[in-house]
Amino acid sequence: MEKKPSNRLIQFLGGKTSYYVIGLTVLSASAIFIINKISFIFKPALTLIFTILPPVIFAVVIYYIFNPFVSWLEKKIQRKWAVTLVYVLTIILLGILGFFAIRALITEAQDLIKNFPTFLDQTQQTFETFIAHSSLKDQLEPLISSVKDASNDIFSTIGDNWQSGLSGLGNVFSAVSTTAMTLFVGPVIAFFLLKDRTQLFQAITAILPPNFRADFKMLAKKSDQQLGAFLKGQVLASAILGLMYWVSFLPIGLNYGTVIAFMAGILSIVPYIGSTITFVVGLIIALQQSLLEAVIFTVVWFAIQSLHGNLVMPRVMSNKLQIHFITTLLVLLVMGNLLGFIGVLFGIPIYTLVRILVQYLFERFKKRYNRFFADKGNYE
Repeated sequence: MEKKPSNRLIQFLGGKTSYYVIGLTVLSASAIFIINKISFIFKPALTLIFTILPPVIFAVVIYYIFNPFVSWLEKKIQRKWAVTLVYVLTIILLGILGFFAIRALITEAQDLIKNFPTFLDQTQQTFETFIAHSSLKDQLEPLISSVKDASNDIFSTIGDNWQSGLSGLGNVFSAVSTTAMTLFVGPVIAFFLLKDRTQLFQAITAILPPNFRADFKMLAKKSDQQLGAFLKGQVLASAILGLMYWVSFLPIGLNYGTVIAFMAGILSIVPYIGSTITFVVGLIIALQQSLLEAVIFTVVWFAIQSLHGNLVMPRVMSNKLQIHFITTLLVLLVMGNLLGFIGVLFGIPIYTLVRILVQYLFERFKKRYNRFFADKGNYE
């Protein structure tokens, strides 16, 4: 009697009989149930991860910014001296900028923070006065009321989350100490990443099973290329955008133009959201000067955005890293909910790494599918 072939789906899952699938399902459900019941055990590990995550991410950013300069100097001197020279020159440059520029920027920013609530109230009063004398008053009042209620709810939620976030953070470090630790520890970690990157990679590879090393090297190389291209491109694009705004705001006489340009450059790291926040702040400041100033500011803002998006971004960012608008928003929403501000700020780089891993797993899935279901049609 001819033996009936075993089910290919069971073989695809790695078993030989249906009992394997039942056992796999039961074990998976049991594992999820047990992990959910003992989740408190993992809280110290999560606290540790979220404590070291900011300086590590900061170190990775520094690594990718400095590595091209270090690699160029390495052709002439030893790598450790190249890293040291880059650090010394950076410290000198930051000292010069701090003495001549950063102090003035901080003073202007402090003045803006002090006066901005007044600017906001004046803008709101001006808008309400305009609506009161408008023929569309009856139609617009419900809309204005809804917008005000929504704004109050948003600010209330942000305030509650901010307070709870600070409270939770205070169990390990205060917000100030965490920032100080990030600014101090990040460059130290980056120094050793730059100096010992080859040794570090070899050490990690050595502890992996030999069967996994080829795939690890492939993933590491791909992650290094894409993440490095993104971070270097994003930092350069943000710096160019801030400079373009600063040069444009000076001739039109925008108050706090330097701070607004600096904000535009820094917050552009967070796609769409950062630019929107900066535009609203800049528009409110421009309205304090005159309606004409607000119109000029709006025209200049969107002209710079158009030039930057069509001329700068395509040249500094790889085409492989272009992410759809909807995908970007979803990534920021999810990562912001999971990791807070760190998730919003570094959501796209984290998404890039996750995407590389998912693509790798899907490639393995396709090979396994073709092995067992080739007669149904092959994955490309």
